Amino acid sequence: MKIRIILMTMACILAAGCAPEDTLETTDAATADSTEPAAADPAPAAEPELAGTAWRLLNIAEMNDNTDIPDDPAKYTLVLNPDGTANMRADCNRGKGSWTSESSGQLQFGPVAATRALCPPGSLSEKYLAQFQWVRSYVLKDGHLFLATMADGAIIEFEPLPPVAARVFGEEVRTADATEMQDAIVTLVFDRYAAENGLVPEEAEIDAFVENMQQGMAERGMTAEDDLTEEEAGEVATMRRQMGNAVIRNWKINKSLYEAYGGRIIYQQFGPEPLDAYREYLEELQDAGRLKIVDEAMAETFWRYFTDDSKHDFMESGSEDEALVFATPPWEEQT
Repeated sequence: MKIRIILMTMACILAAGCAPEDTLETTDAATADSTEPAAADPAPAAEPELAGTAWRLLNIAEMNDNTDIPDDPAKYTLVLNPDGTANMRADCNRGKGSWTSESSGQLQFGPVAATRALCPPGSLSEKYLAQFQWVRSYVLKDGHLFLATMADGAIIEFEPLPPVAARVFGEEVRTADATEMQDAIVTLVFDRYAAENGLVPEEAEIDAFVENMQQGMAERGMTAEDDLTEEEAGEVATMRRQMGNAVIRNWKINKSLYEAYGGRIIYQQFGPEPLDAYREYLEELQDAGRLKIVDEAMAETFWRYFTDDSKHDFMESGSEDEALVFATPPWEEQT
């Protein structure tokens, strides 16, 4: 009922006209890290009410009562720049175009240039980007932005993006939570480090990891899997391979950084972590301008993790543990 009421309200202010001739344009970029696509010429004027605002997607509601909800709103964003350009994030893709608003309540987008990475199953990337060519009006209500489209009568609901807390490799990290910011920075930094250094788990390594895990469980008499259905057993197998992928990738990153920077190592739940190597690498990125934490209070919290020794359990310097810390890869360890 709520969706229908909103749709009817938006229909009252929807601009009349035929379906637009402009269609979604894409580049040949192959990954989410592709060079940002070129945009259409900026619009000469922008409606002050929306200029400079930034949003993240809550849902796409259609007239047939179908509603698409993103798994993470932060993966689907819209920034309406004062110069008439618009930036979109669509899961693993990025888009750029132009926007115009001739009067309050009216809104149109020009062609959107976007990368074409293959996002994970269930992604709304293509559907989200395809909506903008049909947008003709908007409503601001209770702090949310509602865009209305022509062709399929869809309503796209957004909530405001949090303020920019940091920038990593030119990408904004928007959050008001220090822990969330740290997780986002670490993910972006080490995803890029792994990609640049070819630190990718091999299928044979994951196979060996899973086999050792299963063997270890069998030796301990853990046979709960015997009672699983075929579907449940398949889900368990998938989770184990995902765990193997994460553990092996993390080990390769840590080993590479430790070999490059050395320093002290701390014990962590998922394996040893070269804390000092992390700090030195992050400081290098900061000095090079590739990492910038905008919020001073969050910056203090972020760096405290790497400088406050009381937070960690360190391996004894010169100990056997330290000497052998990265000697055995996780796919060769007996669990």
